[in-house]
Order: sequence, then C-alpha cells, then structure tokens
Amino acid sequence: MARGQKSKVARTPLRAEPMSAGVAAAAAAKAASAAKAATKTGAAVAAAAGAGSLTQGGKEGVAGTRAPTPSFDPAIQLGAMPPLGYFDPAGFSKKGDESGFRIFRAAEIKHGRVAMMAAVGAVVQHYVKFPGFETVPSGLSAVLSPPGSYGMVALFLVAGALELGAWTEDSSKEPGNFGDPLGLGQYDDEMRARELNNGRFAMFAALGIIAAELLTGKDAAEQFGL
Repeated sequence: MARGQKSKVARTPLRAEPMSAGVAAAAAAKAASAAKAATKTGAAVAAAAGAGSLTQGGKEGVAGTRAPTPSFDPAIQLGAMPPLGYFDPAGFSKKGDESGFRIFRAAEIKHGRVAMMAAVGAVVQHYVKFPGFETVPSGLSAVLSPPGSYGMVALFLVAGALELGAWTEDSSKEPGNFGDPLGLGQYDDEMRARELNNGRFAMFAALGIIAAELLTGKDAAEQFGL
C-alpha cells in the first residue's frame, strides 16, 4: 500500500450471538429458583418478628407465644357507681394507664379520708375542747391562735411521719389499702365503695364549710344556726 494513501478497511458492526433455547431455559430456571428462595427467607424473617412481638408483654399461648393482654379500663373500676357512673369529664384517667389511675385513686382516697375527719371535726370543735385548748376559738382561726397553732404543727408532723413511714402505698395492694388494724373484717368491695362515696361527699362538705366561714365568719355549727 502506497504511503499517504488511506487504508480502507471495512468495519463490520458487532452483533449479539443468538442464545440457544436450552441456555435460555436454564437461565430462567435459575432466576425462578433464586426468587423462590428470597421469598421463603422474607417469610421466615417476618414470622420470627411476629413471634417476638407476641412474646413480649402478653400471656403464654399453646405454642409458647404470648397473646396481647386486654387494656386497663378505668370505667369498670371500683368507684364507677350510680348515680353518675364513670365520671371523668377532664379525662385524667386513660385506658391502659393503670399506674396513672392508681396515683389518682390513692390521692382521691387520701383526700376523702382527710375531708371526712375535717368535716366532722369542724362541727365537734364547737362543743368539745381538749384540756389546755379551752381558750382556742372555733373555726379556721384555731390554727392561727396559740396553742391551737402548736397543735396544728404537731398534727402536720405526725401525719407526715405516718404517710412517709407506716402508711406507704404498696403496688401489690389496692390504692389506699393499709390493712385492717382494728380487725373489723370489713374490707370488701361494698365498704370500699361506701368509703369512696362518703369521701367524695365529705370533700364537698369540707370545702363548703371553709367557704361559708370565710364569707360569714361563722364556724360549722353556727352556719346551721346552732
């Protein structure tokens, strides 16, 4: 070939070699087998995850797994009784929140017991004076006039010691259950319901006595015209 003369070489475009029917069938079978194996692996992982979720926080079943426990419902607990039934307009108690309900129930019982003693004591103090307290006036002014104020401080300290020491809440018992020290044998659902009702009524009674005295200056007995 002469120098300077461009060579003319025919360039043939590349073409894919045809695949035989046997090779194509083998490739398709291999792909199907891989897809089937992946499907089985995914199903096994999902089943294991489901079994693990059932095992946590439920009751044991026949196969060793646990079924979900029913949610705690405050509407069917003790205290939901006529005439109001379940009364929680502010929505403090939530379904499933048993620990929160126990806190509110313990506070309700405690305030009810204090209010029952306060309502009765507000009337009795008008007629009964302990030795050494004859000069203490009746009503709210008793806590501001010595020696009534000293008695109030002593009562506060004793109540605090009992609450922090002897009368502490036990998670294995009902809220407010401090045993039966007098051995009366009356700690049943009926007496507990009565205590709740009387405590709720006493809280309103004590609040009314205090509000009326602040408004009129009369103690609990004088408010009845006695």
